[in-house]
Amino acid sequence: MPSPVPAPSTPQTPLGRHAHAVYGRPSAREVCLEAQDGHGADVVLILAFHHAAATGRRLDAHGIAALDAAAAGWRAEVVRPLRALLRRLRGDAPVMAGMAADRARAIGDGLLAQEIAAETAMLDALAPVLDGLARPLGAGEDGRTAFARMLNLYGVLLVALPDGWTRVRDGLVASMGPAIPRGESIPREEAGDRA
Repeated sequence: MPSPVPAPSTPQTPLGRHAHAVYGRPSAREVCLEAQDGHGADVVLILAFHHAAATGRRLDAHGIAALDAAAAGWRAEVVRPLRALLRRLRGDAPVMAGMAADRARAIGDGLLAQEIAAETAMLDALAPVLDGLARPLGAGEDGRTAFARMLNLYGVLLVALPDGWTRVRDGLVASMGPAIPRGESIPREEAGDRA
């Protein structure tokens, strides 16, 4: 008898479980969505960076670019179209003449579960990629500092360090906190502070 198939939004890897736990914190969700909506960042990658740091590992610029490349197709073909449709249906603008906005919003609300399932599948698929790319933290390096550095590299390499990224990075580090021991602050010149 085949084993039961888990719900699509149930994470199957430590990365997926970690990401769900961290994203479940209201303060983390808020700042992750700000990074996504205001700066074009991929929340799945941010959560993967956090998982790496929380497990005593880090990614260099090459690793971040490779992780992003591994996610790019699924993000472009599945996650972003689902998100765009969900937002369109949940928005205030009429979707179709004669259709009640609340009915369109209800359909959009139903798509939220599909978006979460698509992102969870992406996290689980990225877990072995992350494991192959991540390296142990350096001597004297702590998880918070490593997480902030990965966010800096991500900002520079993948979203061109947009205005305000430093504030978002600091918010991510602060809100996704307790799983990573507090470390010393990163010097501004090392942090790539341009905002």
